Amino acid sequence: MTSIDVNQGTLHIIDEGPRDDAHCGPFLMVHGLARSGFFWKDWVPLLSREHRVIRLDLRGCGDSSLLPGATSFSFEDLVSDVRAVIAALDLRAVNYVGESTGGLVGTVIAARDPERIATLSLVSTPTRPADGDPGTKSPGAATPEDSLRELGLEQWWLQSRAMTGDLFGDERDQEYASMFARTPVPVAVAMWRAMHEPDVDLSRWAAGVRARTLILSPGRSTSLSAGGQQELAELIPGAELHRYPGWTHGMYFLHPAELAADVLRFVDGQPDNSRKRGEHT
Repeated sequence: MTSIDVNQGTLHIIDEGPRDDAHCGPFLMVHGLARSGFFWKDWVPLLSREHRVIRLDLRGCGDSSLLPGATSFSFEDLVSDVRAVIAALDLRAVNYVGESTGGLVGTVIAARDPERIATLSLVSTPTRPADGDPGTKSPGAATPEDSLRELGLEQWWLQSRAMTGDLFGDERDQEYASMFARTPVPVAVAMWRAMHEPDVDLSRWAAGVRARTLILSPGRSTSLSAGGQQELAELIPGAELHRYPGWTHGMYFLHPAELAADVLRFVDGQPDNSRKRGEHT
């Protein structure tokens, strides 16, 4: 574990796996709304066997910190933070894996720093976050921001994930809720607002992406539509779209082994002989 001072705070990083991997560049894994690197933990055993795997906590999330009073920030601030981490660690030929917010950030970086990003894997990533259904993110309140404030992050996780079908149904639900709640409420609200800025629209940057791109699309997400995911695949040159019709938005933590295997095959350039018409059921 390590930390890197960037912009208005310190980002927490978990760096695992071999450092002398000549096969390909490192994996950089970036989470979604108010989550942390913890949510990738079940991907690591497979990816880190032969590859370096770096997980970071975005500003103010998990074990990362912000300077006092710095709880208002923009989407561009998140992009700047991750670019700073890549530069500080001198990462090249990065295999970037991003979920939701992390995928949005990664697409922008791939367009702006093509020499740094070798592959881009977008998990449950919207083209335009504002297109999602805010009702499923607002248990007990009129807006997602009010819901986060009134429930607190632990209860927000449990109640909103129950609404979207993203629970294990066992003791792991409390574990994940508790880890989610390590992020302060003001940071979660700021990140929600940053994601939903009117100009956060991947159609602005997609054409500039040169990295080989894999889009992993859940079929039962309330935040993503099949049409929107197809549009994203058409916007990013040469992007490959894998659909998972029976899986929910939280497939990144509910089905980590299967998704990690799909990403690893993609990065290594191996065919997926188990996939029928590019879909998981």
